[in-house]
Amino acid sequence: MEAQSKVTTIFQHVRHYVETRSKLMLLETADKTSSTISTIASFAIMAIAMVFVLLFLSIGAALWIGQSYGETSMGFLIIGLFYLVVTLVLYFTRHTLIKIPVVNSILSTIYSDEKD
Repeated sequence: MEAQSKVTTIFQHVRHYVETRSKLMLLETADKTSSTISTIASFAIMAIAMVFVLLFLSIGAALWIGQSYGETSMGFLIIGLFYLVVTLVLYFTRHTLIKIPVVNSILSTIYSDEKD
């Protein structure tokens, strides 16, 4: 009878351990997921703000260049060509300049054990 009581106690402890461990894994997953989503959201907000900054700087530069050449459309053409070159460079180096840093950032957020 004594042995059966010890076995029952051990099974209860094992069951309690498994339940606690599964709850812990669920909480860790939720923490990593929320951290990753908040990082992506903050980058998206910063990207939107930078788009507006870039838009107004581009318009200002186009108007300034156009005024220098005496033809407003020439300024917009030059700025458009500049962005075409930037886009082509980004396209041909997208793996190195964009994909790898983004993946590394997301993975470091997921696998980091440090709390902010």
